[in-house]
Amino acid sequence: MVLVAIIVVGVAMTVTARRSLHASLSAIEAQHSMQRRWGMVSCQRTVLPAAASLFEVNDLKTRRRRGKQVPFPAIIEDRVILGGQTFDLLIADEDAKANLNAIYDAGGRRKCEQALNRLTGPFESRTVRLMPVRESNSKITAKRSAARDSELAGETDKEDSKTSLESVWPALRSWGEVFDLVQVNRLAGEDRQLAKMTRNLSLYGSGRLNVFRAGDETVQVVCTAVVQEGLSKRILSKIRDTSLGEVNLILESTVSNAEDRRKLQSLLSASSSSFSLWIEASDKSSRQQRFAVQSLNENGIVQTTEFSFE
Repeated sequence: MVLVAIIVVGVAMTVTARRSLHASLSAIEAQHSMQRRWGMVSCQRTVLPAAASLFEVNDLKTRRRRGKQVPFPAIIEDRVILGGQTFDLLIADEDAKANLNAIYDAGGRRKCEQALNRLTGPFESRTVRLMPVRESNSKITAKRSAARDSELAGETDKEDSKTSLESVWPALRSWGEVFDLVQVNRLAGEDRQLAKMTRNLSLYGSGRLNVFRAGDETVQVVCTAVVQEGLSKRILSKIRDTSLGEVNLILESTVSNAEDRRKLQSLLSASSSSFSLWIEASDKSSRQQRFAVQSLNENGIVQTTEFSFE
């Protein structure tokens, strides 16, 4: 009886010890998860509002070193360690990237696909799957012109009002409507690949490209949504060779067609109002990504859009 009692007590103590160990591990993981979450929130609240100032400082340093003929840095990378966890930061000027929504509305689906092919590599092109939620503004405008020409405008007023409302919505709202994210993860084995794939691409911001921070290829891609390749190269050359800081003056001296010039003026800019922050938090056992974009809406109010990747 004593032996049986000892065995029962031993088993009970073993079960209790296992439960205590499991509870302790769960508590430690919950603590790490909370630290990681608050660390990411702290990085976002500290760094993202200061992004504009960080880029302005970088612009001044670049101008002193190399002059104004080269694009200013559009990405800043940093790393911080908080509570034993590493936070990798990727700060980007979203208005220095080719905005796919602006290209889609200016040139249609074909121009948008061409932009993706030029600004992504062979790996990324295998995962592209454009799924816009509406027609492009260029196509909507063409339909309205055809309706007016055939004297059917009176019959399509109701439809026109509907498409006018739809045309202000982004055609591409998230990267899941541009890339097959399951395929990206399967081929790359990690979600961080999306941050690399979108270094020159954006779905957010004002839709106007900051030509003085954008790379040469990005400037040409946006310009070719409106004009031919040859003219886009001349525009780029003028941007890099001139000391003019006013985009309208550059376009007036380069683009003779008034309609093309108007379209390019709506796509090109000399300033930025939208910035993003990729945060990757990692420790020995786990990793988590967070993406946030801060921009001004049509009323001039700062708004932040956030995405989280486990």
